[in-house]
Amino acid sequence: MTLRKRLCRSGLISALAASAAVALASCSSSDAPSEASDEPSVAQEAPADEAVQIPEDTAVGQETQRIVEILNADADTTAEEWEDALHSSFTAEVPVEELVELLNQNVRPAQPFTVTGYEGGDRQAVTTLTSPVSAPVDMTLSLDADGMITGLFFGETTSDG
Repeated sequence: MTLRKRLCRSGLISALAASAAVALASCSSSDAPSEASDEPSVAQEAPADEAVQIPEDTAVGQETQRIVEILNADADTTAEEWEDALHSSFTAEVPVEELVELLNQNVRPAQPFTVTGYEGGDRQAVTTLTSPVSAPVDMTLSLDADGMITGLFFGETTSDG
C-alpha cells in the first residue's frame, strides 16, 4: 500500500491542491493531549501577506517557530531534525522517514512561507502560513506535557484574512 493511501485510510493525512498545483499534505496524531489549554494565550492576525511574530514564551510557540524554520530552510529536512521531537504515538502512525518525505515532497516546495496568523495556548497552536505559490494554509500543532509533538496538521486556512 502506498504511503498516501495508508495515511489517507487512517484519517491522518489530507492533501490540498494549491493554486499553483502544489500539493500540501498534513499529518495529525489521533492522540490529542487531554490537558491542553483551550484558551488561546495569544491571538494575532495580519492583513494578507503581513508577517506576525510567533510568541516563543511557550513550548508550542518555540516548536512552531522551529518547524517554520525547517519548512523555509534551503536544504531538505532530515529525520534527525524530527526524531527527538515526535511522540511515540505520532511515529507509530507515521514513521519519521515518511513524515520527512512528505514534508520535502509536498509541503516545502511551496516555500517561502510567511506567518500571517498565530493563535496558541500552552500546548496547541494554529499558525497561518502564506506562500507566493499556494493558497494560505493553517498548520495545527499539538504537544504533550513533555513538549513532544502528538499532532501536526496542514489544512485549508479557516481565517478570514
